[in-house]
Amino acid sequence: MNRHLALSLVAVFLLSCAHGKSDTFPALDNPVDNAQVYVIRDNNLMGWGFSLKVALNDSIIARLRSGEYISFFVKPGFHSLGVSEPTVTVPFEKGNTYYFLISADYTKFGFELHRISDQQAQKWLSKTKPLK
Repeated sequence: MNRHLALSLVAVFLLSCAHGKSDTFPALDNPVDNAQVYVIRDNNLMGWGFSLKVALNDSIIARLRSGEYISFFVKPGFHSLGVSEPTVTVPFEKGNTYYFLISADYTKFGFELHRISDQQAQKWLSKTKPLK
């Protein structure tokens, strides 16, 4: 009985640590005709042991660990981003770059995604690593 419990706990732990890009990760690559988006996860200790899902429109596109970021291109127009499910809708314009930070929200004991300035983004990008 203890062996089955241990195996179950290991399986749950491994699933919670899964990270990387999903099959629905955007594949656009032309910066002139599209908007570039960065989603950065802070390197806070809260939630350090598990990955957070990044949602674009109706799909999970990646799972980020603490201190990681992703970059991708989207077609111009309105798109929704969020943690686990889309929560922020943004009108993306072609040729522009947009930065978002996932950080701990201590009032709700969860995580939130919010847009940050270019200057803030450069600081965060220097402290984090790209998801490969």
